[in-house]
Amino acid sequence: MLRSFTIAIATFGSGWILMGLEILAGRMLTPFFGGEIYVWGSIIGVFLAGLSIGYVLGGLLSKLWPSPWGMAVVLLLAAGTLVPVGAFYDWIAEGVAGWDWPVQWGSLAAAAILFLPPSILLGMVSPYAVRLTARRMETVGLSAGLLYAVATVGSFLGCILTAFYFILWLGLRMLVLLSALGLVGLSLVVGLGHAKSIR
Repeated sequence: MLRSFTIAIATFGSGWILMGLEILAGRMLTPFFGGEIYVWGSIIGVFLAGLSIGYVLGGLLSKLWPSPWGMAVVLLLAAGTLVPVGAFYDWIAEGVAGWDWPVQWGSLAAAAILFLPPSILLGMVSPYAVRLTARRMETVGLSAGLLYAVATVGSFLGCILTAFYFILWLGLRMLVLLSALGLVGLSLVVGLGHAKSIR
């Protein structure tokens, strides 16, 4: 029971951070590529591509390593990919803008460099969570539905609160770095919850 609860918390938190990061991505790239539809299309496309890859990789890894420790490692790796985003996003975006590509391709390249790695890793969380919480074949659908609902509620809150409040209160760089710390915390929650459940 404890393990399922901590995995649900991690799923909720990763959904929150994922969508918050997508909102931040627009604010990060707009100064360098403008606010045209190409920029938002590039951001959304990169996140969707990353999630698609992450769903497959998360499913495969959960089959090979069906342990909460594996999920904890994925969360830690995701945190690691956010550190350079928070520290260097302006340098990276400005450098890509200097390539003088058409705005749609430049924004797509910048979005991929900055956000494809974390979106892949965060996409791995939900299928991993389904694998770890489903007890019997007849309950897999219910487990998947509940966990994807939990992740989506987290995404909703991450989207609204980031857009309405957190950007104004904390700024882009601080929010990304706090998101990385949040993922480290979620990794610890999953790991410690598993350690206590097997005692």
